[in-house]
Amino acid sequence: MAIKENLNGRIMKRILLFTITTCFVFASFAQKTSLTPQPGLKNMVATQSNFITGEATYPASEPNPYVLNDRDQDIVVGETWYDLQSNSTMPRRIYTYEDGTMGAVWTQSLVSNWSDRGTGYNYYDSQNWGPVPTERIESVRTGWPSYAPYGENGEIICAHDYAAGELIFSWRETKGEGEWNHFTLNGPDGYDFMAWARVSTSGENRDIIHVIANLPVTQNGGDPYEGLSGAIVYSRSFDGGLTWDPENALLDGMGSDYAKAWGADDYAWAEPNAGVIAFVAFGGIADGIVMKSDDDGDNWERVTFYESPDPFFDGNGGDLPKCGGGDGYNAISIDDDGIVHVAFGRQIHIDDTPDDDAWSYYPYSDGLVYWNETMPPLDTAQIRSDIIPDDWSTLPIYQNGQLAAWTLPNGEDTIIGVAPYYASLTSMPQIVISNDVIRIFYSALTLGFATEDYNYRHIWVSSKEGNSDWGEFTDLNNDIFHIISECVYPSASPKLLNNSYPILYQTDQLPGNSLQPDPPTHAPVLNKMVFLPAFVPIVGTEETSAAIFDVSQNYPNPTNEQTYVAVTLNEGADLSLQVFSITGQIVHTKNYGYKTAGTHNLKMNVSDLTPGVYFYSVYTGTQKVTRKMIVQ
Repeated sequence: MAIKENLNGRIMKRILLFTITTCFVFASFAQKTSLTPQPGLKNMVATQSNFITGEATYPASEPNPYVLNDRDQDIVVGETWYDLQSNSTMPRRIYTYEDGTMGAVWTQSLVSNWSDRGTGYNYYDSQNWGPVPTERIESVRTGWPSYAPYGENGEIICAHDYAAGELIFSWRETKGEGEWNHFTLNGPDGYDFMAWARVSTSGENRDIIHVIANLPVTQNGGDPYEGLSGAIVYSRSFDGGLTWDPENALLDGMGSDYAKAWGADDYAWAEPNAGVIAFVAFGGIADGIVMKSDDDGDNWERVTFYESPDPFFDGNGGDLPKCGGGDGYNAISIDDDGIVHVAFGRQIHIDDTPDDDAWSYYPYSDGLVYWNETMPPLDTAQIRSDIIPDDWSTLPIYQNGQLAAWTLPNGEDTIIGVAPYYASLTSMPQIVISNDVIRIFYSALTLGFATEDYNYRHIWVSSKEGNSDWGEFTDLNNDIFHIISECVYPSASPKLLNNSYPILYQTDQLPGNSLQPDPPTHAPVLNKMVFLPAFVPIVGTEETSAAIFDVSQNYPNPTNEQTYVAVTLNEGADLSLQVFSITGQIVHTKNYGYKTAGTHNLKMNVSDLTPGVYFYSVYTGTQKVTRKMIVQ
């Protein structure tokens, strides 16, 4: 139905629709539950070109009177009319410091024609966020910021000035205070245009600056760089950007002997850990790789996590069979042992039209794929080419513990339609690893929440501990305040805040955005940038090795009045119960006193709770078991 966005200089990509108004039949709700597409609609095809430039503006318009922008329960830290936060992989846009402060950035425009686009910034002083900003931090029009700590107590932001074709860095010695200092970085000699950057810092004081950026593909007006129609170049500075060593280097393993092109925005840095820095790069069809260094960028190792059926794919061959790969939305994290973890949206591709610089994909592709360095590389044989499999458990990635999430059924609700982000139904992942617990936050199509034309996306989380299986998926926006909310572009801090996971995401009341496809899904509307401190306990985990009690799932669940929990004690103990909201707020506490050995039914009255997702924990002394509960 559309060619993939060219704002980022990506090779073009068409949509293959297998449904227009798809109706689904749901299997029983189990770990392997899949959505079954209505027969006869699976292979419907539609194409339409789409070409966007990074300097696009929109005719000025009045606010849409039918769009609400109040969020009584949301923590709003910013606003923007410009609603394309990334073409694919999300950069780091929120960071939690050890003192409990946080910095957050996003692409901001406070007028409906986007003429004032720049970096929006807000700061959390460990108690409160600042007021919603009313101006950008740069003096020129910019976009695509990424954020990192810098120095002993400072911060740094990198964005691109598309008109000048250069990167702009904004930094302060003391985070949250003072005027911004600025410096720039230009492209290689003879190739002045560079954009879509990602910044990271390393070193004992986080004073080594690392940057990766894209030199755009030929189809977007750029010239090939060292044989590549789109290159990712790496730069490093030890002196605050005064000098760079290397400067705009094409790393070994990313040259024309490995690929035809690297798409813009298909990459991101991991938070440095265990003496390792690393970034992921994967457009979805050519090889998916991690570039990894254990000496702050002096030497690099290429690690392949997806082996492509055509590593030199460029959209011109017309001979790519239907195959399983990724959607360009990637995430990366490094654990305490220096092992790299990757997640990406599962997407099905095909190219049967030669010499057109384009290929096609299936927009109803589903699944969130996980990989780490202890695993062999993935390929299409493991990912498979089923758009929505009849049974997820038949896929090798499910059997190998590499399927982290998929779209969940919801009673009789159906998929109405998919607003284009050129992503999997489960996509835009962010990985956070803490104490051997892996969380993947992501944006997913959510059944039961829809307009007449499209389903909404919500922010979800999937978790696993150590070598265990992936647990239940939790909708973090499953409440009455987000019935008509499109929740997309999550960015998760790699550091926790008071046992919660800080997330920044964008929301409005219309599925899709105002820049994709062509014509776009809707006209510009005012979006909110929301801070979500997600409280996600390990459901079902007991916090000592020798459990003396067992806790059932509450029944009924979902519930709206009385619900019961069966607790079986192996020996007498004091029992208490607490109920937490999704943000970690304690909303109910009850002490049941001493109970003898045996089974006891604990009653909870939830009639005064706002509908949504909650967690309840049952305590006996030092032991605790946590379960999830849904209040309707």
